[in-house]
Amino acid sequence: MISQPRTLLRLHVEAVWSVKLPPILQNDVELLRESFQPSWKLCAAELTDGRVDIWRPDVGTMEQETLHVIANEALALPSTVAAAPGISREIALHQVASPTIDVATARTIAHPLTPHDQALLETFESGSSDYYLHPDRRPLIGVVVEGHLLCVAHSSRRTSEAYELGIDTLPAARRKGYALAATVLWADAVTQEGLVPLYSALIENEASLRLAAAAGYRAFAQIATIE
Repeated sequence: MISQPRTLLRLHVEAVWSVKLPPILQNDVELLRESFQPSWKLCAAELTDGRVDIWRPDVGTMEQETLHVIANEALALPSTVAAAPGISREIALHQVASPTIDVATARTIAHPLTPHDQALLETFESGSSDYYLHPDRRPLIGVVVEGHLLCVAHSSRRTSEAYELGIDTLPAARRKGYALAATVLWADAVTQEGLVPLYSALIENEASLRLAAAAGYRAFAQIATIE
């Protein structure tokens, strides 16, 4: 299991923004120039072993100084206070603790979905089956109760090293343990592939962060992106 915060940060940033990074060995690092360039100019991360600033390579020294100050202010804000326009804050997590339900229990609630479940997916969300059944969404896990699909866990972002969770639950089916079961089973499937399951949520999304905690995820970074 990968536990070094800087390696986890690289995996997270590459998966979420489809960019390429060198190993994060310093506190300042640039995206590779041949990489896709995102809308943000600075991705600032507070880790358990210090601060890392990831820069778009076209940002000059003077602008870096200004953006660094803005990032400091954004990272210091309480989660209940909204950041300024053009700034997004999130928490990135990895699974290091035992979930509140084990995999065996999760399997009694959730199970893998296949192309045979296309009709269920279309009923869950019209027009969504092509998205969910794309190979890049695997592992695809669902909760079906009385013939109705209520919750879907999938890989919303992925690289050759790590997958990031996407979890969708019908409003009437929330707070019943369905999302937790699907999340636990999804993470187990990713781990069985020898890859790293990651989870991230906007800092103000308390419900998502509670789900992450119940599924055994713990924060390794608080991140602010500055456009």
